[in-house]
Amino acid sequence: MKLEFEVVDRNDFKKCHRDLFAQMLEKQGKVRPSFADKIDRCKTICIASIDGEPAAIGAIKKKTESDFSKDKSGLIQLKDKFNYELGYFFTAPDYVERKLARSIAQLLISHFGDENLMASTEISANPAMVKILENNGFRLYGSPWKSSIHKSYLGLFLKVE
Repeated sequence: MKLEFEVVDRNDFKKCHRDLFAQMLEKQGKVRPSFADKIDRCKTICIASIDGEPAAIGAIKKKTESDFSKDKSGLIQLKDKFNYELGYFFTAPDYVERKLARSIAQLLISHFGDENLMASTEISANPAMVKILENNGFRLYGSPWKSSIHKSYLGLFLKVE
């Protein structure tokens, strides 16, 4: 088994990155279309492959400003302290137990450097991602809110430098 991680900055995105990213996000089922346009929000993406097959993705993207609103986390006063968000994680079902999301998160955070970073994720429906965030210095802030896409409760996790 050959495991590879590719970290790609915005200026180096190619059509193959765009197509793969869109396909993986569609399979994830937790973001609204258009999937092909989601990569345009990204500063950096990471793709994990096993034996040449795409297995998982993640990204540093422009923050979702509405996550700070009074209707969501209620932390409007912190909105201007964050420009980017760790997100768009997806691991293909055949590779879920391989801890690829943990590795992708670590690679992206390391590549991103020392700057405030946010993430929002499902709190009870995705405890593995909550643990990944907490193990990388993120903490839950504000109030959880119900997602309009998948009906789970989301939380705002902040990593403050």
